[in-house]
Amino acid sequence: MTDRTPRLNQIDAQCAACNAAVPANAHLVDENIRGFILLLSVHFQGFCRDLYTECTQIIASKVRPTLQVLFQQQLTAHRSLDHGNPNIENLKKDFNRFGFSINIAAHNSANPARLDGLRELNKWRNIAAHHRVVPPAGLPTHPSVQGWRNSCNDLATSLDDIMCNHLRKIVKRQPWTP
Repeated sequence: MTDRTPRLNQIDAQCAACNAAVPANAHLVDENIRGFILLLSVHFQGFCRDLYTECTQIIASKVRPTLQVLFQQQLTAHRSLDHGNPNIENLKKDFNRFGFSINIAAHNSANPARLDGLRELNKWRNIAAHHRVVPPAGLPTHPSVQGWRNSCNDLATSLDDIMCNHLRKIVKRQPWTP
């Protein structure tokens, strides 16, 4: 919240200002939207990776000190979020390593729609990152990217809550304040 949110606020404001310019510079609008899409995906992926790392540290704190580093290394080895997009498949692949099947969709009735937003974000992230051909309808609008941002924020909250509840059962204490 203290690092990622202000950065995303800045690119959001930049997109809004660029769209409001008269006349709008179509190339700059395009680049700003591509940048916003990429940064949103990067920051969501970073949040998920950071949460995962924090969870490994909490669990590792329960083993004797001489094994903690080894334990953490094993939990983070081949982590999908280190190299793959932050999609539901990679989130499940990583977070299921904590000994349960993570079900983000079932955690909140609004999450299935949010996961659809995440799928769209990842589709457009790949188009933007690899400069693939944009469909004839064009790039997503600034409000669409803002909607994906809201979806990512809410999914992050759900993921944080799911992991907090699960770790509380494992370590027999509140791992952090939700």
